[in-house]
Amino acid sequence: MQLIQLEREDWNFFCPSTGQPVFNDTGEPNASTVRGFWCHEVPDEPELLCTELQAQWAAHLAIQDAADEAVDVVAFLNSVDHPGWVAFEITTCGFACGPVSTTTWTVLDLS
Repeated sequence: MQLIQLEREDWNFFCPSTGQPVFNDTGEPNASTVRGFWCHEVPDEPELLCTELQAQWAAHLAIQDAADEAVDVVAFLNSVDHPGWVAFEITTCGFACGPVSTTTWTVLDLS
């Protein structure tokens, strides 16, 4: 699966295939192309995960847990072989009581 890394002011974006916002204003999926969504704060708990990825994700977590390694969403996404599926890694930066950043990963079926 191709991984595209972006820095943006917002984690939402438009689906290149449908032209629709990927998520609606409440954060729910808006595009029918969404196959998975992870946030860096809880990488071991994807918010959305399609049936096709569930077994692979569980196996990936088991391997990393057995090796006593932290969850690596990027390694998982790079291991997925689904032609036409693209993962978008979006990092947003800003200031609160200092600099903050958030990274999300969204998988879209663009085939």
